This record gives sequence, structure tokens and C-alpha cells, in this order.
Amino acid sequence: MKEPELKEQFVELRSQGFSFATIAERLCVAKSTLIEWSKDLELDIKNFRQIHLEAMREKYRVGVEKRIELFGQQLNTIETELSKRDLTQLPTERLLDLLLKFGRELKTDDIPLTLYHRSDGFDFDRLSSVSKWEA
Repeated sequence: MKEPELKEQFVELRSQGFSFATIAERLCVAKSTLIEWSKDLELDIKNFRQIHLEAMREKYRVGVEKRIELFGQQLNTIETELSKRDLTQLPTERLLDLLLKFGRELKTDDIPLTLYHRSDGFDFDRLSSVSKWEA
């Protein structure tokens, strides 16, 4: 394998937190060489680590959105069914319990809308003396 390809793999593995010993074994490169590459490629490693972390954050964010969507759909289904029920029926108590549980669960994922002003853009301060709003 050519050195540029080895360096690329080194950057990827090092940014994922692998030790020099593990990388040396995988790439069949001396540990001392890897330490030298690490000095030369420090910014590349840091940047690749940030890209990896951003991908993980994006994956989690999508997971939260899907969870909110699922609980919202279930909440709508329960509310629809509850609206059809006569409250004197025994299963209604269970349905109300489910409604409250889903409502609480959905609320735990509720993230308040927060707006910040930019010093180089629109002057939000002329609208309000507050520079951070929560809806």
C-alpha cells in the first residue's frame, strides 16, 4: 500500500481513538513512524474527529426526531380513539392512562425554541431588550 493511503487510514483510525499500538499492528507500520505522522497530521486528525462527532450528533438528532414523530402519531391515535369512546366504559380508564403517559413522554423530548441574535446581522435588540428568547 502506498504511503498516502496509509496516512489516510492512520488519520481515520487515530481520529476514532485507536492507540498507536493498534494502528501499527493493523497497518504494519512502526509505532515511531505513526508518532511522527501524528505530529505532521495533527490538524487532519482533529478535523476528522470533528466530522465523526458531527455525524454521531446528526444520527442522534434524527433518532430524536423519529421518536417525537412516533410518540406524536401514537398520541393522535389514542386521542382519536378516546373521542369515539363513551367515558362510562371501563377500557376508557386505560385509554386515558395511555394518553397521559404518551403526553408526558412526548413532553420530555420537547426542546424549547431558542433564538439568538447575530452581531453582524439583523438587529433583534431593537425589537426587544432580550437577546435570547424561548418559545
